[in-house]
Amino acid sequence: MNVRVGIIGIGGTISSTTRILAGEESSEVVALADPDPARRNSVLEGINDVQIFDDYLEMLDGVDLDAVCIGLPTWLHAPASQAALERGLHVLCEKPPTNTAEEMVKLAQLAGGKNLVCMFVRQSRFSPRLMAGRQRIQDGDLGDIYYADTRWIRTRWCSGRGWRHDKEKGGGVLLDLGIHAIDNAWFMMGCPQPTEVSAELYCHFSNLAPADQIYTADDAACGQVRFKNGSVLHFAVAFSLNTANEETPNEENIVRTEFQDVKIYGTLGGIENDRLLIGTPNGVEVKPLNTAELSVDPVTLQSQEFIRAIIEKDQPLNPAAEAVMLMQMLDSAMESSRIGKAVPIT
Repeated sequence: MNVRVGIIGIGGTISSTTRILAGEESSEVVALADPDPARRNSVLEGINDVQIFDDYLEMLDGVDLDAVCIGLPTWLHAPASQAALERGLHVLCEKPPTNTAEEMVKLAQLAGGKNLVCMFVRQSRFSPRLMAGRQRIQDGDLGDIYYADTRWIRTRWCSGRGWRHDKEKGGGVLLDLGIHAIDNAWFMMGCPQPTEVSAELYCHFSNLAPADQIYTADDAACGQVRFKNGSVLHFAVAFSLNTANEETPNEENIVRTEFQDVKIYGTLGGIENDRLLIGTPNGVEVKPLNTAELSVDPVTLQSQEFIRAIIEKDQPLNPAAEAVMLMQMLDSAMESSRIGKAVPIT
């Protein structure tokens, strides 16, 4: 089977995905819908015989396709995915897959009813660190996982694309960085079922935005997720935070512009970023997390996984059911902040 792919918008990882799928033996990019000629030309350089559209609905109705990859702004993810699924097409959509869990449930049901792949972009799931850590946990090297801490912090950041700070358009750090930070740890933990979220969202750095930019969404979020198996995940994400480099506080690089941390702890050992910690009677034995055999580009692996799942009629590594649970965690974090108490997930 040769999967015929249409591209809807080329934001996020979808520009790279387009070039990757055009070079794969089992797929071909046959159409692209994006209103910006400069963006189209930059992505399609060296890729031949691609039909071009300004309107993705015209592309969906006018081209024989098997699947689409969606790289539109956040608030357009759900309607574009629904339009493709309704036409019987497999979907790979940029994160977040929708603005709300309710929207994602509808897409998951639609895809399930038609036996279609509905996959959300989470290229970090295919990164050496997460793949190696998940494997060690699956192998039982850490014992029973009971605690995780995950962060994605920027010292100062404001997007030139105003919708990223517009609450009505799905902006905010929780949907932007939070979905990555939470999923980084959750994926390694084996994606246990979430049962409750307690969180707080903040909007304190609107002064960094241009005067004409809407800045109504969260720029920091922190909280805790409880899971059915008794484990707990703490998270903290921020577009802007008054923090500094803890490792070399007296040197010129004291300001931390950005960092990510993922730490997982079990009854036999732990993982702290790239370190494997094996428990001993006197503390821990520290070893490097072996990632040497997992060095392929994560976006390439993600693209190949999408095509594999379609051809083999299988669920991908990041399926719709997990997208539903992930969006439930994010929804519950927002609601917890709004009402000031923990929110159960049912």
